[in-house]
Amino acid sequence: MRSALALMTALTLAAMPTYAANFFPTVTSEDLNGDSKALPADLPGDPTIVFIAYKQNQQPDVNTWVYGLGLDPSQGAEFVEVPVVGRAARLVRGVVDNGMRSGIVDTDMRARTITLYESINLVNDPLGFQGRNEIRVLLVRRNGEVLWSTSGQATEAAMADLKALYLANQ
Repeated sequence: MRSALALMTALTLAAMPTYAANFFPTVTSEDLNGDSKALPADLPGDPTIVFIAYKQNQQPDVNTWVYGLGLDPSQGAEFVEVPVVGRAARLVRGVVDNGMRSGIVDTDMRARTITLYESINLVNDPLGFQGRNEIRVLLVRRNGEVLWSTSGQATEAAMADLKALYLANQ
């Protein structure tokens, strides 16, 4: 009976968003407007909602959050999208960035898209993530402290948690 209860508790906790004191790694890159950004210090707000994607086909998952939260790149809650494309993509950085620019014509949104040409492990390891099959959503302070994180598409419960924590930490 105790082991069944322990298993149920572990499974429930594994499915919940994380409220951990992981830290966002220090990285430097450019947004799609060509402006250099040192993250997390140059995040637009304190805190900032950070969406990490690893594959192009994950953009619809990011959009469930952006549209579900009603985020607007020119006003309201601060957020950034951080595609992590890996070191090998550095060789074709111009092609990758121009491809993204062609799909993002709004300069405010381009300023919120900061592509990392770094090892996936450089990003995942300090955040306690593994793999690249799901997007990551974090609430991060400029000092790198991660106040909240989860993975995957938006849910009503996760969006409510994120909104509450965002407002409480402004």
